[in-house]
Amino acid sequence: MFPHVEPNDEHYEPVDGDAPEPGLFGRVNNYYLLVYALACFLMFYSISGLLYLRGNEVLSLSLPGIAAFLFPMYLLTRRFSLGFSREFLIGAPDLPTTLLAVLAAACAILPSDMLSGLLERRRPPDPEYIKFLVSIKPKGVFSLLAVGAGTVIVGPATEELLFRGFVQRIFHRNMEGWLAVLLGGIIFGIAHFSPTLLPGATFVGIVFGYLFYRTGNLVYPVLGHAVYNLSSLLRLEGASVADLEQAGGALPSPLWTVVSLAGLAAALLVIERRHGVTDLAGPPD
Repeated sequence: MFPHVEPNDEHYEPVDGDAPEPGLFGRVNNYYLLVYALACFLMFYSISGLLYLRGNEVLSLSLPGIAAFLFPMYLLTRRFSLGFSREFLIGAPDLPTTLLAVLAAACAILPSDMLSGLLERRRPPDPEYIKFLVSIKPKGVFSLLAVGAGTVIVGPATEELLFRGFVQRIFHRNMEGWLAVLLGGIIFGIAHFSPTLLPGATFVGIVFGYLFYRTGNLVYPVLGHAVYNLSSLLRLEGASVADLEQAGGALPSPLWTVVSLAGLAAALLVIERRHGVTDLAGPPD
């Protein structure tokens, strides 16, 4: 499906004899990559829908991401004989940046809730979405572990692989860094297919994208995503069915939302000073 560009191809001009061979984002045209991403996304929702309709709600939280995101991305790197971790910028995290990423994700929770909550006041959530939440609400220790594996481990890892490690990287090849982060976050929000979730999901998508942009390491947005989803899971486990079915619940405290925004800004500012700006575009075509 993809044209293979050899190191001596006319599209590749090494700076010197020791220049590294171009990676995935230096070999393949953006349009091919975007089509591949769209195909992965459509496969993800097809598998998710099939599992959900068959009553396998918990399995739908983990299997689609592995089958539609992780496996195709691995195959793509194998197609070009590239290292998976190297190609998707998966490196060993350092402790200070890890703590800052966790702090940023934790501070993004209340602002995200506020954005979605304000919209929810005007437009109640889709009844099918509420039904889905009720179906995955943990009903015991084993259920909690199974749902947690999908929402806190598999979900963040596979979604960040697609939206940050792949789609956002494509955008970085053709636009300013801040615009690539913004556009990637918007697409992440739209991909949730819920009008009431759109503002909050877009907001955290931008936060995760910024973590990736500044650190150049996919591990940090995965950790941030995992922290965010863990918070959502714990709140889901503690909520009653009646709470879930009640549209337009209480909004977060405005004061604590402002404090959270201040903490988020501080954490991102420190990360920016520690890491500066990273090049996510890869070698040019």
